[in-house]
Amino acid sequence: MTRIDVIANERLIDDRQQLHEIQDYWAKGPLALIFLRQFGSAFAVSQARAFNRHYDEIRDLGADLVFVGLGNSMEGYVFRERTATRYPVLTTHDRALHRTMGLWRDAREPLRPTNLVPLLRVMATERVYPYGRTGDNAQLGGAFVATRGGQRVVYSHRAARIHQTAPVDEVLRALTEASTVRVESR
Repeated sequence: MTRIDVIANERLIDDRQQLHEIQDYWAKGPLALIFLRQFGSAFAVSQARAFNRHYDEIRDLGADLVFVGLGNSMEGYVFRERTATRYPVLTTHDRALHRTMGLWRDAREPLRPTNLVPLLRVMATERVYPYGRTGDNAQLGGAFVATRGGQRVVYSHRAARIHQTAPVDEVLRALTEASTVRVESR
């Protein structure tokens, strides 16, 4: 089981250099936290674009989605512009938050030949290309969906390979479930 309340007070900088706490985003409704492998990853860009297509659907649920990546606010800004996302993009300068959420780091993973076919596929079908390394190239991504107030995690996905991202339909189902969960007032 994943506990997300331990990161409630975590302060992150957005792509406009404003500080935010994670708990600010789940205060009014469910939250999907999408941890990016790195801002320059073709898989992260592809994932963000896929979520962009469901922006209104997510907002209609009263939910929010936030991208979290290793890097600085300028790299977050470039990611936002490159993906044309309307979701918040938060940045962190170290791996502490990723470690807290149990996201793996594997220095050998970016070099595995098995990642080449998925990369070529995303490049050919979506015309998405890697555009430089940011953060930690060995960091793997993940996704977590929490109910309002961060009281319960209803979905978690931790990548084992650099090309693995949380399926959009699974995150949407989890946000729908989280929006129907009755949470206790604290």
